[in-house]
Amino acid sequence: MHKSRNLILWFFVFSFCLGDMQNWRSHSANILPQKRWEVGLFQPFRYGYSETLEYSAYPLWFFIMPNVTFKKSHENFSGYNVATRWSLFYPTPILNMASKKGIGGFIDPTFEIPPMIGFSLSLIMTKPMFGSEITLNSGIDIGLTFGDLDARSNIELPLLYHRLSVFHNSYGLHTGLDIENSITKKLSTLVDVDFSILPGMDSKETDSGISKILGEYSLEHKFLLIYEKSKRFRILTGYKFVFGEYPFGPESRLLPFLPLVDSWIPMIELQWGRSLR
Repeated sequence: MHKSRNLILWFFVFSFCLGDMQNWRSHSANILPQKRWEVGLFQPFRYGYSETLEYSAYPLWFFIMPNVTFKKSHENFSGYNVATRWSLFYPTPILNMASKKGIGGFIDPTFEIPPMIGFSLSLIMTKPMFGSEITLNSGIDIGLTFGDLDARSNIELPLLYHRLSVFHNSYGLHTGLDIENSITKKLSTLVDVDFSILPGMDSKETDSGISKILGEYSLEHKFLLIYEKSKRFRILTGYKFVFGEYPFGPESRLLPFLPLVDSWIPMIELQWGRSLR
């Protein structure tokens, strides 16, 4: 029982790292064509509900971390395609699974994880510039906790720590830049930089420096090489770099990182898509 749960948790952490690799143009303000679906090994299932609305969810994790995201397009602004993205997730079940003693346990089982709901809103603007497609995004993250949450009940791992810390700080802010560039008809690259902060978090314990101003923060950078065989299949590979402020101090990490072999490995993702009309 413990071994199977450990495998589920480690696979969740691994897929969480890979889950930031974008389906086709899910990072941009562009909406999926109506009745087209896209999915990847570690990506959410996306579906074009209408010409102005798409929704997505991680089906693999839905029963241990219910989640859903909606993206809606709006009128263009100064040559930019504009969209808003609304996300909702419920992490309590997976955090309760992570509460155990010994190897494989991420959270002390003496901490009780109350019901929590995470909400995120982003404004996305995309425009072709300088031979590339440039996407800007900014937004707010809100963590609602229905009960007492111990400040020590967090997972101090890259990506997971700062995303879950919003429940301790109640809110956070994020912004980012994506640049997609075509090399050939089938080969392209995607480079992004994302910055998030938890204003005021732990600022009372900090005498000076950037943490005094921003609270806890994280900087994420990703590079992907994308081969699109057709509109139905493509392959991605690359890396993700994370630098952030943690309770034990600042730390950087190249992902995906496999703790069992203590080594970084390249991201590899397979994705499929199809139009139903």
